[in-house]
Amino acid sequence: MTSRTSDIGAGTPHTAEIVVVGAGLAGLCAARTLQRAGRQVRVLEASEHLGGRVWSREVEGYTIDAGFLGMFTDYPAARRQFDYSALDLVVLKPSAVLRQAAGLAEVMGDPRRDPGALPGDLTAGALTAADRLHAARLAAELLAGPAHALLNGPDTSTREFLLERGFSERSLERFFTPFFGGLVIDRELKTSANLFRYYMRLLITGDVAIPRRGMSELPRQLAAELDVQRSVRVQGLSSSGQGVTLHTTAGELRAKQVIVATDPPTAARLLGEQPGDPRPVERGSLSSTYLHFRAPQALEPQPRLQLNARPTGWLNQVLWLDQVFPGRVPGERGLLIASLWGIPEGDDAALADLALAELREWYGDAADTLDLLAVDRIPHVQYPQPAGYAASLPGHSTALPNVFLASEVTSLSGIQGALESGEKAAAAILGDLEVLSRPRGA
Repeated sequence: MTSRTSDIGAGTPHTAEIVVVGAGLAGLCAARTLQRAGRQVRVLEASEHLGGRVWSREVEGYTIDAGFLGMFTDYPAARRQFDYSALDLVVLKPSAVLRQAAGLAEVMGDPRRDPGALPGDLTAGALTAADRLHAARLAAELLAGPAHALLNGPDTSTREFLLERGFSERSLERFFTPFFGGLVIDRELKTSANLFRYYMRLLITGDVAIPRRGMSELPRQLAAELDVQRSVRVQGLSSSGQGVTLHTTAGELRAKQVIVATDPPTAARLLGEQPGDPRPVERGSLSSTYLHFRAPQALEPQPRLQLNARPTGWLNQVLWLDQVFPGRVPGERGLLIASLWGIPEGDDAALADLALAELREWYGDAADTLDLLAVDRIPHVQYPQPAGYAASLPGHSTALPNVFLASEVTSLSGIQGALESGEKAAAAILGDLEVLSRPRGA
């Protein structure tokens, strides 16, 4: 992988055939697709790291991930784009610990792949006997056709869908909200039921996995063949039928074609989007905070994802990474990642206090052995995807001549949507009708 600070320079603008703005998964996927098709491509990245929200770093001997915690192995685009064996994926247990009031913790999941989840599946108070029957019927229905077909058709909110299927209010509060709501950062389950069905199908047929060396392995694999220039911010675009001029912090660069593959708010600004656009790129942002704690040792030998199953509190998801990746920590120490709903006000110490106040309800005074290692505040983790959101998604062509869009906002928020959009933005330039006609989520 080529990585330079900049060679654009000042004075007479340099030229390139295709420039991709943004080295997240969407941009890297688009760039690699074009380069493998014989096009000359340059990628500009404003930050010092690849992957956008999907990246890892070393902090005092610990390997920590920021952004996405894991990848669904059955994402169709991920299967096309990644060499799974080279990623050295570690599969998380297909189950979760539901943490409730008064120290109650229930394990639920797929007993076929995690036998330890069977007792909770049979007896956990999060689901009634009727809920379990409804869940079995729903699982059978989700397996009846291709996964991408679940994204189509009439839509409603996940909450309305589950209630219409007979699920109890208790199951929504104690299981579906922490499980699915925590995934899409939606405590009210307003998210599209079609999206809920799609994700549930992928969880039934596949796994959630993380590269052993960290989530940065995903962008690193995509970027291995590419010319990526970091620390170069694109401040504006001037487009015409003859090409595009990019105004950057390192000077001007001219290209025949440009793919904008930044976060949605930045993309909307670069594309000159106006309020009231019927298919907006700027669709709002759901935020999250990730706190990384080290400890003399793990406070429990629990490798499963742990979810806050209470309707209140700041904690969302918690995972003891040392129990899944012993090689990521020095010696026998513990490493815990805790995500918070949104971005609470306060400095790092104040955020740590918020998390520790709730973790003490889980671990008692032992929580005081946790020492804050790092904090990641991520303003845009996903965009809201309420019922019917797909009807107003933007396409890959834009109002600017020779400028295309590669972004999760063209499909669904997350790794599948990012990779899929990268493929289709490249296909728009290449005239690849087969890829352009591929269904959303396929």
